[in-house]
Amino acid sequence: MSKTGLVVEGGGMRGVYGCGVLDAFLENNITFPYSIGVSAGSANMASFITEQHGRNYRFYTNYSFDERYMSLKNFVRTGSFFGMDYIYTELTEDVDPINFEKLINTDMEYFVVATDAVTGKAVYFDKSDVAKHRGDVFKASSAVPAMCRPIEIDGRIYFDGGVADSIPVKRALSDGCDKIVAVLTQPRGYVKKPEMGKKLYTEMLRDYPVIAKAMNVRHYVYNHTLEYLHKLEEEGRAFLFCPDNLDKVTIITRNKEELITLYNEGVLDAETRMDELKAFLNE
Repeated sequence: MSKTGLVVEGGGMRGVYGCGVLDAFLENNITFPYSIGVSAGSANMASFITEQHGRNYRFYTNYSFDERYMSLKNFVRTGSFFGMDYIYTELTEDVDPINFEKLINTDMEYFVVATDAVTGKAVYFDKSDVAKHRGDVFKASSAVPAMCRPIEIDGRIYFDGGVADSIPVKRALSDGCDKIVAVLTQPRGYVKKPEMGKKLYTEMLRDYPVIAKAMNVRHYVYNHTLEYLHKLEEEGRAFLFCPDNLDKVTIITRNKEELITLYNEGVLDAETRMDELKAFLNE
């Protein structure tokens, strides 16, 4: 019997598209034996696993407008534009908590991707790590270099998983998946360009030179992974969800109407292709 893996890309506030796709999956009882998420995608994935429909939607369209969620004031005060403690401790554990018990005890294999700040290599946290460190695992996966301070877990320092493995399709295949359902946050045909502000982020990451070097070549790695994923799609081994038009939505968008529109696009895309998806999953 084939094993299908769910791969969920990050992208900051662009992740609201994936949030819509995953909520539609919940509405249609779509499940997977394996999932792996990166950055914002890891948080979306966690709510999907725990079947908390609408939870991530509230993060994008309600909590994100609090300056503690993301703001220059945060950056000046803490060195992180995104308020990691507010998002992944206060909100995730207290205000609108993830069902950690269900997440930790699920039968699904799942992984959260982060990047080791010293080696520059991808690290794949699993449910045992979430059980031990709870929201800190999601902080590590979401700590965008230069925009956020790195996160320490058990004496190791981590940055955003997207630095080393933005779309972890090869990891899913190496873990035994035969097919992939990928929820992406860039339009089909997107080609990633070199990171902007090289001189600035190199200086800001002077204590983490390996991360700066990884940022320099990230677009090559990302585009190669996309090419590989599209090849799998042509072979009938991958099923992709991509937003058609991001309009003005970026990783830090705070326009509620635009965010809701992109969420609804995710829901509609999944609903429109539901029969096609079910056929793919049952092949």
